[in-house]
Amino acid sequence: MAEPTLYDLTFEESRAERDRRAAAKNLIGREDCEPELNRMGTMRWYLHPHLETPSTRALYFHELEIPQGSNSGQLYCQGGILHFVLVGSGHTVLDGRAHEWEEGDVIAVPIKESGVTYQHFNTGVGPTRMLVCWANLDSAISPEGGVAMEVLEPCPEWQAQNS
Repeated sequence: MAEPTLYDLTFEESRAERDRRAAAKNLIGREDCEPELNRMGTMRWYLHPHLETPSTRALYFHELEIPQGSNSGQLYCQGGILHFVLVGSGHTVLDGRAHEWEEGDVIAVPIKESGVTYQHFNTGVGPTRMLVCWANLDSAISPEGGVAMEVLEPCPEWQAQNS
């Protein structure tokens, strides 16, 4: 039998992703997410394309914790990132302009063609915790485009070679 084509590999990946999702978790508790200290701060990842457990890879979703009197890393990116302030107060410097926030606020980092620079500062009492989310555009709808792909009838040329 011939080597699998790129088209065949797309179907194999689609089946593997369907199988992964069928066994995956739809509910992820905070206790399931290990704290990770990285250049932006301490994060607990709920959704990430490299995590096998969650049922979706359509979003990046994590909690960011900033200790009292501290700040996050400064990030330059395309934008399109949402931050929901669970606990705390402070401000975000976005493209050189400070924006005050408190518990319950949403910080929407805009998408800009030239990119954006931002950094969060915790000026309140106690740690700040934010939920951070952005679209994983490469896997939002999987290789299948949202439905289970299946070739109902192969083309005659392929069928002739593989009968």
